[in-house]
Amino acid sequence: MKDWAADHPKAKLMARKRAAIVDAAREAFLRDGYGGASMERIAKDAGVSIMTLYRHAEGKDDLFSAVIAQACHPADQAEQARIQESLQRPLPEILIFIGVMFQERIASPATTTLFRTVMVETMRFPHLADIAYRGLIEAHEDSLDAFLGQRVEAATLDPGQRRKLCAAFLDRLVGLDSFRVLLGLEGATDAERLDRATSATAELISALPA
Repeated sequence: MKDWAADHPKAKLMARKRAAIVDAAREAFLRDGYGGASMERIAKDAGVSIMTLYRHAEGKDDLFSAVIAQACHPADQAEQARIQESLQRPLPEILIFIGVMFQERIASPATTTLFRTVMVETMRFPHLADIAYRGLIEAHEDSLDAFLGQRVEAATLDPGQRRKLCAAFLDRLVGLDSFRVLLGLEGATDAERLDRATSATAELISALPA
């Protein structure tokens, strides 16, 4: 979806409209599925004209990508503050925080319902699986890769090595409880998530150059 520069004269208005559109699109996809959701209904529910909607998004794929991306970003100012505070800690503590947050986000009701929507719709719209995976999984891998790329501890790693470490870190955080969550059963406990994050962090740290 289109973003406007902060110095745009209508930046705040456009941001509010964009948020309303993404919220309306999410509700439409969850309620009607990808195939049943219509641009006209989304525009109406967002309180904007269809012309305004198309100024923000090229089509349903663009809207679906934005809905997926929204699930990966800090939900509110409190969460943003937690992230900023965590970045002042030593690297192992930061990675444990990231590991726990990743597990919480993947298992959250909002993300789980999006996963279920994708699973139902992929027979008719196979490309949704790629959009969901890129937005929900690879986006976290990208963020972790970019973060490590700025750390002195990983300065001597080549980009390929660093990327593999990021993928392995996230892979170790996902267990069979992910299937339990998708089935509507109880997922991992806070203690289990912390244990996983701690173990994944220890393995990543041990792989960094001495």
